[in-house]
Amino acid sequence: MALKTGVVSGAVVLALGCIGCDEVEVEGEAVGFGEGEAVQTRSTQENGWNLNGWNLNNWKLNGTRLNDTKLYRDAGQTDYIQLFDIWLPDGDYVTTGSLVGGMLKVGGLTGWDVEDTTFDFKVKEGATTYWKYVWLKYAYPVAGFSDVWEYDMDLQVALTNDPLCVDGTGKRTRALLLNDIWDPATGAKVSPRPDKALTFACKDGALAKCVLFGYRPWATVNGVSLADHHQACTRMVRADYCGDGQAHTTLGTPIHVLDQLGIQTPAANTSYVVEAEWGPNGAVCLNPSNTRHANQTIGCNIPTCGASFASGGLIQSGKIVP
Repeated sequence: MALKTGVVSGAVVLALGCIGCDEVEVEGEAVGFGEGEAVQTRSTQENGWNLNGWNLNNWKLNGTRLNDTKLYRDAGQTDYIQLFDIWLPDGDYVTTGSLVGGMLKVGGLTGWDVEDTTFDFKVKEGATTYWKYVWLKYAYPVAGFSDVWEYDMDLQVALTNDPLCVDGTGKRTRALLLNDIWDPATGAKVSPRPDKALTFACKDGALAKCVLFGYRPWATVNGVSLADHHQACTRMVRADYCGDGQAHTTLGTPIHVLDQLGIQTPAANTSYVVEAEWGPNGAVCLNPSNTRHANQTIGCNIPTCGASFASGGLIQSGKIVP
């Protein structure tokens, strides 16, 4: 499907819709930062919209004060940020939690009941140790999905509260929660995932956008896990052709998106030429004359695309033809 987007003062103007949505059976499993539980099979309507932008994730939690942008501590790391505990609305606290699909579960609370929860993070920079707090103010189910929630959050450092997520104009946006972590320099998923791994995926970043495209990494469609589709989508959204974290696009550029699972289907009344096909590590094939922007310098050798999905890609991107 395709969507024409615009940019006004750095903010993306976006029309949401469910054009030609397909109902699919999905299965998920709760994955926890310390615990997990089974989730029943469910069905959901997939939203059909897409947008590309340059940033993997507007992860303000780390800001500019951290050299290491991973939400965990490796042995021997000098600088780190580590989830320490989670304070519940009733004043009690827990040290573990889980995500049921894209919905937070802590202390037996889910849905709207997690509002007014606070995440405490221990931060170490050289010889200095201090705390950062993420206050989950409001929770919202995302329309069109049965297993995606978004959260309005504040970041508190030194008793000062600011929105955790903001768009290009500084306007507050919401976050999705993902039970994995990504290297912000390369865009690669960190594997194996360490205990207590958690990412706040702001909605203007590729991590969240790809969930909202329908590529929910915890789900399956027709027995196929969407984890690799989600990762491939993060490469596609940022036009990260070489899979090295280098983006080749700008916010607001329209693209056509297609896959073989029926999540994104051909857009009606839209003309496009195939740009590339994508896997978790970047483009598996590329038509250089159809890159999102003209005269791109690509720092790797990528085969030219042939017949649709003949190169083994999971998702196909297309350049819109006016």
